[in-house]
Amino acid sequence: MLALGDARGHGLAAVTLMAKLRYALAGLAFTAHPVEHLAGWLSDVACDDGPESTATAIVGAYHPERRLLRWVSAGHPAPLLLRDGRVRPLALPPDATGLPLGVVPDTAYTAVETVLAAGDVVLMYSDGLVERRGSDIDADTELLRHRAERLARTSLRRGTGGLQAYAEHVVRAMSDSPQTDDATLLAVRCLP
Repeated sequence: MLALGDARGHGLAAVTLMAKLRYALAGLAFTAHPVEHLAGWLSDVACDDGPESTATAIVGAYHPERRLLRWVSAGHPAPLLLRDGRVRPLALPPDATGLPLGVVPDTAYTAVETVLAAGDVVLMYSDGLVERRGSDIDADTELLRHRAERLARTSLRRGTGGLQAYAEHVVRAMSDSPQTDDATLLAVRCLP
């Protein structure tokens, strides 16, 4: 199970909501239901918490026997895929709602299936890593894609230490201007 989320707002209310959603997802994951069901149930948890309790999230499950990543976006930026030195965003299907968690009860989510190859790296990130005040989010996301690709050529090495160093380099490269939101990067590599 892979998940990354971002609660609406700042301070104690946002921290409390993220804790509720985190532990709810951990419990729901034991049902072994598909990620689209987990995301729907997680949205219902947020809806039950109140009208201000919204969050974005990527909820994914990796199936190593098939090298298959099944994931759902609930209003969250799409993950990036690093393959053969190139970084590209993973696309959502056209019929995906992509609604953030907690907006509408009984929301149906559509899972994306991404087959990974040995050596692929999936980057999941919060919008705080790319978003800058007065800037275009699409241009900022493209900057992340470009820098992640450039750094893959120079700092990504085999092994988990190499992946950790790569992720730290990407975060530092994106921290060149003042950030006003929390920034998270989750890097996952598909091993042979």
